[in-house]
Amino acid sequence: MPQNITLLSKTPPRVREAAARPRLAETFASQAPTFALYTLGCKVNQYDSHQIARTLVGRGFRRVEFREVADLYVIDTCTVTAEADKKSRKAAARAQRNNPDAVIAVTGCAAARDATQFQKAAPGALVLDNSRKLDLPDLALDALLEKRNWAENYALWREQTGSEPVPSATRERAVLKIQDGCNHKCAFCIIPSVRGASVVRNREVLMAEGRAFVHEGAREITITGVSMGDWGRRNPQAPLVRGLGVPPVVAGRNAELCALIRAVATIEGLERVRVSSLDPADVDEEFLQTVAHTPKVCPHIHLALQAGGNATLRRMRRRYTSELFLKWARRWREIRPDGGLTTDIIVGFPGESEDDFAQSLRVAQEARFSAIHVFPFSPRGGTFAETLDERVPPAIQDRRVDELLNLARDLSADFGSQFIGQTLPILVESVTNSVAEGMTENYLKARVTNLPPNVSTGDVIDFVPRAWTDGVLEGAA
Repeated sequence: MPQNITLLSKTPPRVREAAARPRLAETFASQAPTFALYTLGCKVNQYDSHQIARTLVGRGFRRVEFREVADLYVIDTCTVTAEADKKSRKAAARAQRNNPDAVIAVTGCAAARDATQFQKAAPGALVLDNSRKLDLPDLALDALLEKRNWAENYALWREQTGSEPVPSATRERAVLKIQDGCNHKCAFCIIPSVRGASVVRNREVLMAEGRAFVHEGAREITITGVSMGDWGRRNPQAPLVRGLGVPPVVAGRNAELCALIRAVATIEGLERVRVSSLDPADVDEEFLQTVAHTPKVCPHIHLALQAGGNATLRRMRRRYTSELFLKWARRWREIRPDGGLTTDIIVGFPGESEDDFAQSLRVAQEARFSAIHVFPFSPRGGTFAETLDERVPPAIQDRRVDELLNLARDLSADFGSQFIGQTLPILVESVTNSVAEGMTENYLKARVTNLPPNVSTGDVIDFVPRAWTDGVLEGAA
């Protein structure tokens, strides 16, 4: 259930003194109030966080780094693993240490699953589940306005600067969420419980939002969703009503999704489009061809294998076999040998035998992944997997994780090394000491020296890789 606002209790004087920072009344009488944002987890969370940030900027806030003192801390959490829960709690506690007088607003999947963990980590925090996530800016502002001194200074600042400043882009890489929620019940996954049933968004709204992102400075847009294959097989005008089933299936499997990808790529001023993870069961030829050959669409796909053994896939309640997965992986390699192919693999799922794990290694080798995200199995309360016996002992799980990570490094090196000596473009994400870092079109990290004059974040520059070092293509412009 959504949590009501809990106002911060009066901070003891000794805590104020220990914080060693200026008081709000002294700091913000003539400058913008500040917020800091910390996002964990998937690209859907990145989209949600970006929307929260845009709204806060529209309310007159200035964004600062999470390590800095801020009036408002926003933490968009993840609960896919126990480690994600832990990181989310640590972020809330860190925010309260940064400024005990701040409002701390916690949302996302970990907040939806268990709000009490954040009341313990940051007593008095405002905790909202996913259904109220985009209400967070207004609710947090209400909480701040309850603080008399803060409200007086905020009103004074707005009087001096005028109303509703134009929002500015918070990043050069924006995320466009086309769908949320999931109707599938994979045994290990808590997401359907914390995000609800699948809901798709209207194409016209998505296109307008994409154009707005570009207007605000985005050079690259990633199209994403929790169950992105639902878009294009459901009527966007008839979103799901939770608990009432699904809209009629539209003919053409991924035809509408592919048309949307091509349409986003036509947005004026946009340099790149990326496509986020698609369930292997939802892949078809048109999807691969669209990503491989549409101008501005980056040649990279992410297909979550999760396990290579069919027995494990059945226990996971996945909707495909390893044979179907390899069919599409091989086809992608035929269409775009230079295209990135990344995946997720869970190690140590209950009942995973040595032969099952060997099948994961075999499929990974045959698919020739450019990168593998390796996750040791983490039981989530409320999932079917939590009830399964035959848990893999931690020592065996750790050994398998190390073995798969070693293979992942070798596969990444094989893929990345083929581009040494070629000319590749990157989108610059940071420039430090005359060294630019960013991503290639096929989703490889790049580090570039010998930069042209005045290179800055958001620029697209060409470089020639000279080496593959620790998972990074290194070269010169």
